Amino acid sequence: MLSDLRYAFRQLTKSPGFTAVAVLSLALGIGANTAIFSALNAVLLRSLPVRNPHELRSINWIGLNPEFKGYTGTCTSGRGLPRGFEMGTSFPYPAFREFQNRGAGFTDVFACYALKSATAVTRGEASVAGTMLVSGNFFSGYGVNPLIGRTLTPEDDRPGAPPVAVITYLWWERHCGLDPNVVGQTIILNQASYTVIGVLPRHYKGPMMGDPSDIYVPMSAQPHLVPGRPLDSPNRWWVQVMGRLAPGANEAQAQASLAVLFQQVLGESNAKMGQPGIVLEDGSRGQLMLRQKAAKPFLALTVVVGLVLLVACANLATLLLARGAARQHEMAVRAAIGAGRWRLIRQSLTESLVLALAGGGLGLVVSAWIKHALGGFLSFAPEGFRFDLRTDSNVFLFTLCVSVVTALVFGLLPALRASRADPLAGLKSRSALGAPRLRLGKVLVTVQVGLSVLLVVGASLMIRTFANLARVQPGFDPQNVLLFRLDPGQAGYSGEKLITFYDQTCAALLAIPGVKAVTFSGFPLASGSHSSEGIQFPGRVQVPGSDEQTAVLGVGEDFFQTMSIPLLAGRDFTVSDNASSPLVAVVNETFARRFFGGENPVGQTFRLQDGTARAFQIVGYCRDAKYNEVRAEVPPLVFWSQRQRLQPNVTFVLRTALPPLALVPAVRKAVSALDANLPLSRIKTQEQQVEQSLAADRLFASLGGAFAFLAVLLSCIGLYGLMAYNVTRRTSEFGIRMALGATRRNIAIPILREALLLAGTGVVLGTLVVLSLVGFIKSQLYGVNPVDPLSLTTGALLLVAVAVFAAWLPARRATKVNPIEALRSE
Repeated sequence: MLSDLRYAFRQLTKSPGFTAVAVLSLALGIGANTAIFSALNAVLLRSLPVRNPHELRSINWIGLNPEFKGYTGTCTSGRGLPRGFEMGTSFPYPAFREFQNRGAGFTDVFACYALKSATAVTRGEASVAGTMLVSGNFFSGYGVNPLIGRTLTPEDDRPGAPPVAVITYLWWERHCGLDPNVVGQTIILNQASYTVIGVLPRHYKGPMMGDPSDIYVPMSAQPHLVPGRPLDSPNRWWVQVMGRLAPGANEAQAQASLAVLFQQVLGESNAKMGQPGIVLEDGSRGQLMLRQKAAKPFLALTVVVGLVLLVACANLATLLLARGAARQHEMAVRAAIGAGRWRLIRQSLTESLVLALAGGGLGLVVSAWIKHALGGFLSFAPEGFRFDLRTDSNVFLFTLCVSVVTALVFGLLPALRASRADPLAGLKSRSALGAPRLRLGKVLVTVQVGLSVLLVVGASLMIRTFANLARVQPGFDPQNVLLFRLDPGQAGYSGEKLITFYDQTCAALLAIPGVKAVTFSGFPLASGSHSSEGIQFPGRVQVPGSDEQTAVLGVGEDFFQTMSIPLLAGRDFTVSDNASSPLVAVVNETFARRFFGGENPVGQTFRLQDGTARAFQIVGYCRDAKYNEVRAEVPPLVFWSQRQRLQPNVTFVLRTALPPLALVPAVRKAVSALDANLPLSRIKTQEQQVEQSLAADRLFASLGGAFAFLAVLLSCIGLYGLMAYNVTRRTSEFGIRMALGATRRNIAIPILREALLLAGTGVVLGTLVVLSLVGFIKSQLYGVNPVDPLSLTTGALLLVAVAVFAAWLPARRATKVNPIEALRSE
C-alpha cells in the first residue's frame, strides 16, 4: 500500500494541471456538503454534552387535540400518526408530578419551561434574560454538574424555599465579569430577588433547540414568573417533560406505565383525546420536534449539494477515463510483468483516494467560507438563539466518509476500465493508446449536463422567487422605522399605571430630535408572529362546524399614520377609546371582502370568541398590509386599541428622519429616565424585520445560485476534458484529412457538433426531471410557474453556451494541426 501511495503521488505530481483541477473540483463539492452537514449536525445530530445522553428520553403525548386553552408547546400531525391524531410536547404540571412519583423504568423524570424573557437586574444593570423554570431534579436527571457552586435540588423546589438561581457561563461572563465570588450574589428577576448558587459549564447546552436560557430557577417560582400557569391546574399544558431510563429498563413497559398515569390525570378529558397515549423519543439530542422543523431547509440544501457532488464525481470519472486511456501502455507493461487485475484496480483506486482525501482536506477550508454565508442567514434568528456550526468529530468523520465514498464513485469505473489492459495489444504499438472512444465518458458528460440543468433551473426559480418577494409591496413603508420591545408588566406596571407609562414613553420618544412619529403594537408586522381568534357576527346564522377566524393585533394611537398604512374610510384610534368606552376596531380590505363582500364595513359590529360578551364596532377600514410574513397572503385582520385590551409587553414603533439605529442611544436614555430597570430588547429596523422574514428565501437563492454555477463550471471542465482527449486521440486523423484538402471548418464543425449533441441530450434529460418534480417545486415558489418557460429556456441556453465554449478550445487546437508533423509521428 505504501508503494502504491508513493507511486500515486509521483504520477499526480507529474500532471499538476490535472491534479489541481481534480482536487479543486472535489474540494468545492465536498466542501459544500460539509458546510450543509455542519448545519444539520448543529440542529439535528449533535448529542447533548451531558452524562450518558443515550439514556435520555423526551416524553410526548399522542391523541386528538381538543383545542386546549393555555397550551404552550409544539404539536404536529402526520409522521405515521393515526388520522386526526397529533403529537404534542407539553403537559399539565400535575401530569409531570404523576410521572415523576409513579412512573416505572426511570431513574429520573424532570420538567422544564422556557420563559422567553424576564427583566433581570444584575449589579444595578437591567437587561433581558432568557429564563427557564425547572424541576428540582432537573440537573441531576439531565446529567450536568456545575462549574462553580451547586445546581438546584428538590429542596429548592418546594413552596416557601429561599428563591435561588443557577446562571450560565455566558451570563456569568457578560454580566458578572467572570467574578469567582458570584455565588451568593443577588439577581433581581421581575422585581423578585434570587440568590445565585451556581454557574453552569462553558459548553453547557439545554434540552431545547438553540436554548436561549441564561438563568435557571425552580418551578416553585411559577406564581411570580408565570402566574397564568398554576402548578395545580390540569387544564394548562405548558411544561416539557424528559426522563432518564434506568439501566436495563424495558422502554416499552416504561412507555405503557406513563400512558396509564396520563389517562388517569386527564380524567373526563380522556375521551375527548381519543384514549391518548405516550410516545418516548430519543432525547440524546434534546427535544426533536422543533429540531426536525428547523432542519427542513438544510435537508433540502443537502439534496442540492449532493447533486453538485455527483456532478463533480461524473466530471472526475470522465477525466480519469481519458487519463486511463492515455496510460494504456503503462498498464499493459504492468500486466505483462505479472500484475493481476485486482493489483491494477488497487493502484487506480489508490490514486483516486489520494485525490479525494486532498479534495476533502481542502473542502474543510471551503466549508468554512460557506458556513460564513450560513452564519449570515442565521444572524436573522430570534434574539438569544444560539447556533453552533463548529467543526467537531461528527463533521470530520462525515468529510472523511464522503471523501472515501467519492473516491469509489468517481474512481471505480476508470479503475475497472484500466484493469482490462491487454499486454499483447498494448505492447505491439504505442499508437494504440488513443484507441478507446470513451463511450462511457460521453454518457457521464451527458449526466453532468442533465444534473446541471436541474440545478440551474431550480436556482433560477429560487432567485426569481426571492426577487418577487423582495419586490412585494408590504402595504406599509418600512424605511426609517425603528422597532424595540419593552415589557413593563415584568416591572410591576398594570392597569392605569401601565397606560400612563405608555403615554409617558411615547411623549419622551417623540421629544427626541429626529423622531417624527411614535406608536406601539403587540408585535411588529412581518415578524412571523401571529395571533388569531374566532369571530361571530350578530344576526348571522353560524354554520355548524364552521370555524371563521380572523387575525388580530393590538395597536396604539397613530399606528396607521406611523406605519404609512392608508385609511380608506372611518377613523384611527384616539385616547378616548379606553377601557370604559365601547370596544372599537379597524379592519383591513381582506376582512371586508371575506365578511362583507367588499362593501364598506364601517359601522358594522362583530364579536371575538375570547370569552367576553362585548361586541366590537368597526370605526375604520384600512388598506391591506403584510401581517406575519411577506410570503404569506394577507389574512382578514382586526386591529383593536391597546387602551381597551391592555397588553403588558409591546413593540414600540418610531418613524424617524435620521438613520433609525443612530437614535438607539437617545432612545435608551429616554426610557431609562422613566424607569432605569426596564431594558430594551429586540432592537432592529423595520427593514431588518422584513429581511428576516425573507432570510430563508435569500439563503436558497444565494446558495442555490452559487451551487448551480459550480455545477455548470464542473460540467464545462468535464466536457472540455472529453473534447480535448478526443482531439488528442484523432490528431493523426486530422493530419491526414488536412493533407487531403480538408479546411479548418471541416475539422472544427464535427467537434462542435459532438459537444452540442452531448449537451442537447443532457438538457433534454434534465428538463424531463424538472417536469417530473413540478409538484414538489411548486410549494417552494412565489409568483413563479414551476414550468416557467424563461427559467427552462435560460437553463438550456446556458448549458448549450457552456458546451460550445468548452468545445471551442479543443476544436481550435484541432484546426492548427500540422499535417506533416502528424503523419511523421504516425
